[in-house]
Amino acid sequence: MNNLHAKLLTLIKEKGWDELTPVQKQTLSPILEGYNTLVIAPTGYGKTEAAILPIFNLMLHENIKPVAVLYITPLKALINDITLRIEWWANKLGFIVSRKHGEVPQKEKSYRLRKAPHILVTTPEGLEIDLDWATKFREYYKNLRWVIIDEVHELINSKRGAQLSLLLERLKNFIGYDFQRIGLSATINNEEIVAKLIFGSSQRRHHIIRVSSSKSFDVKISKIPSEKDIWESAAKNILSKIERPSLLFTNSRFTTERLYEELEKMNANDIYVHHSSISKEEKIKVETSLREGKANLVICTRTLELGIHVGDIKKVFLYRPPPSVASFLQRLGRSGHAVNSISRGEILCLYDFDILESLALYKLAKSGKIESPYVFPYLDVASREIIGLALQYDEINVDQVYEIITSSYYYRNLSRQKFDELIKYLAKREVIKIENNSIKLGKAFFKIWRFEKDNKMSWAKEFSEFFSFINTDDTFSIRFENTPVGEIDAIYVYRHLRNNDIIRISGKIWKIVNIDFNKHLINVVPVNNGEGEIPIWKGENISKSNLLTSELANVIKDIDKEKELLDKEAMLSIEKFINYYKVHNLPLPSQKIIYVENDDDEIIYSTIISEKIANTISHMLLYLATKKYNLNVSARASIYGFSIRGIKEDLFREILALDYKDIKKLIIKSILRSPLFFAIAKEIQYSFGKLGKLIPKEDKIIIKEALKQTVSKYFSINGTLNYIIKIKEGKVRLVTIEGLTPLGKAVLTHTPIRPWISDLQLKIYQALKGGAYTLEELAELVGVSKKTLELKLKKMRKPCSKYRTLSFIDIDSGETRWCLAEDIKDIVDSGDYYNSFSPINLDETYIAVMRPLQSEGTTEIVFRVKDLVENPNYFLRKIPFNEILELRLKDPNDALIFSISPKYYYVSKSTVGFLVLNAVSYIQNKKFG
Repeated sequence: MNNLHAKLLTLIKEKGWDELTPVQKQTLSPILEGYNTLVIAPTGYGKTEAAILPIFNLMLHENIKPVAVLYITPLKALINDITLRIEWWANKLGFIVSRKHGEVPQKEKSYRLRKAPHILVTTPEGLEIDLDWATKFREYYKNLRWVIIDEVHELINSKRGAQLSLLLERLKNFIGYDFQRIGLSATINNEEIVAKLIFGSSQRRHHIIRVSSSKSFDVKISKIPSEKDIWESAAKNILSKIERPSLLFTNSRFTTERLYEELEKMNANDIYVHHSSISKEEKIKVETSLREGKANLVICTRTLELGIHVGDIKKVFLYRPPPSVASFLQRLGRSGHAVNSISRGEILCLYDFDILESLALYKLAKSGKIESPYVFPYLDVASREIIGLALQYDEINVDQVYEIITSSYYYRNLSRQKFDELIKYLAKREVIKIENNSIKLGKAFFKIWRFEKDNKMSWAKEFSEFFSFINTDDTFSIRFENTPVGEIDAIYVYRHLRNNDIIRISGKIWKIVNIDFNKHLINVVPVNNGEGEIPIWKGENISKSNLLTSELANVIKDIDKEKELLDKEAMLSIEKFINYYKVHNLPLPSQKIIYVENDDDEIIYSTIISEKIANTISHMLLYLATKKYNLNVSARASIYGFSIRGIKEDLFREILALDYKDIKKLIIKSILRSPLFFAIAKEIQYSFGKLGKLIPKEDKIIIKEALKQTVSKYFSINGTLNYIIKIKEGKVRLVTIEGLTPLGKAVLTHTPIRPWISDLQLKIYQALKGGAYTLEELAELVGVSKKTLELKLKKMRKPCSKYRTLSFIDIDSGETRWCLAEDIKDIVDSGDYYNSFSPINLDETYIAVMRPLQSEGTTEIVFRVKDLVENPNYFLRKIPFNEILELRLKDPNDALIFSISPKYYYVSKSTVGFLVLNAVSYIQNKKFG
């Protein structure tokens, strides 16, 4: 500490510190010497002070001007906490600290604008706003010397990480100075890659500091007793184990609220919830209660995983295992927050496979294995930053923009050809314009992102949304009449919920009346019984780490090694799991064997498998089943296998019989049909300036990018192809067995994935437009079963349909063809179906018998064929109503004709003439043909 300024040494004593922590000692020299520095240490090691103390030292020796330090953190809640910590030092050293986020009071904002701070604490979104829009304030950034990026591990795998990397390159370009960058991270893997992500194009030398964790874990794994009401059983279990104050982490907001509701029924005191949907005031109240030791238990999602100071937590509960080793370490590390202290935690398991996952996570954490960062060059982020540059400057050279974008490590491989394709598309959408090799803001920008959002324009975005990649459309609101009932994650809705489903939420049972995918709204009505109820709590659709999958097989094989972690209930559960395979003389589950099992009308393939591969296979099965049968099928996917319900044949073996190229085509078709693709395409299209439906020929750049992002997040094309090759080569065996294995039951606990077509009517309309098709032809074009298609076409005949259809008989083939009502005149005039609308004998007389749609009885109109052929609109002035429920013909001289006449249903008055011509042509063909 000898190289620190005397003022800092005095303050360290005032703090009551005998010495700096190991990480604080190690960061002094590299930061003081100007190195870009990445600091990797567990939570509670004082990383914030490790970065800011040497910077304060430099500030005291230099003539710095505001804004000299930019401190970037991913959460608004962290801003408040960090600002208080930095202010303690800054106020005593004569430096001003300000915070910037959406919830800062107006008085504080005004002061920041009048008196620029030396240190500004903000989020990536705050920096985006300043560079894009804050014309005056961003000039202060020209004094910038240091940028600290907190919770790096939280940002790097996301769009916000890509956004921040581009913002730092824009900042460097704007101020013309290679500022020093300091990254603070919890335990991560591949630190050199992480360093490149945050240091970008900086030419400074860099230094990585990794503090070996001496933290000990005191972890227990327990199983919640199986009772009729799992929530009541869980709440009792939790209540008996709380040590004030405790944290209880869950994997979803729904589970958080549901457990709180159950504990409230038991009159538990000082219990709080903390997740992203609660108000700012409530969050502050909860965090303060924790710090002051007033909270007994806080039930939370990952919002409290990060470094918010919440005081001394005695114990951490994990309600079911988290999806990754990184998350396991972060959550557990909230207990015993100080250096060298013990982190105490307990994983509460519902199922035997929860116990296996918990053991796998513990073993991975103990051996220091953690997930590697995944770098994805999100094109929608690059697109929005290009628009941001157009906002920042009146105009900017195209070549300069390309140089800024590719300076980011995320976009180092973006080709000039792809970049040019992107800016041409943005110019076409008029969000930018290109003149004399310079980019300017386009007129369509303010059409999408508006200062005052017009509710009539559902596609319009609020102006503030432009600056953020935090998805605001990630939930659906549930309403009964005009009363809010609750919220459900959007992906859960897309994958699992349909009209008429029964769900439980807010302690009541509801029936879904309709789902509005555009407004993200579900309308429900209360029902008395929950038969067929879909358990929302099972919908914690968080992708599991591949490390977890690979470790599970080892855990099953060597289950005795970590038995001391298990309570009695968990031990009995695991012994029962293992004994099943021994008793039935089956090899234990592994990645090299797939058990083919049956449960009623569901075929289950149980194994240990990557979740993305299982998801890919299940979507392939769902696609084939939907095409061959109907929409009344479903699939499941998990790290324990996959399944398909509602079919009799083994479609997976059909897939295995295909060649490599056909399997790849099938994978892509099934992903494009997935609601996951739809959700991502809908999310990113605005970043490219696209409004309305995506058109494949016009919007290829968005569709390709949406496909890449969907695959990256949820699927694995190459992994699945390699997996299928292994099965074909016999390296992974398929074994058909009787009964249901424990792993097969594990697959069945996962919520079914349902077939989903965003707008089947629109797909049918697009396929039918300008033509007439049989059911077989149309089913092939649209990609659904004939049964499903026929039901939809019949509904589309009705007056309420937006895209009205009708059918006629193809006289040449004898088949029924379907077309759009709006196209029937053109189809008749085209001559393609000449014989179908060309009577043989023009001198005959017939009677058109019509049942009106909205009144009783029938109306009969006598006509000569000749009159109708000469004027297809012959009937328009004779029919006294607009809609006909049923239309058929009879012959005044031959009663038999009525029985062989074609019947047409839900016929518009405007199309009657054409269908009567078709009926006459059919009857006469039977008589004279």
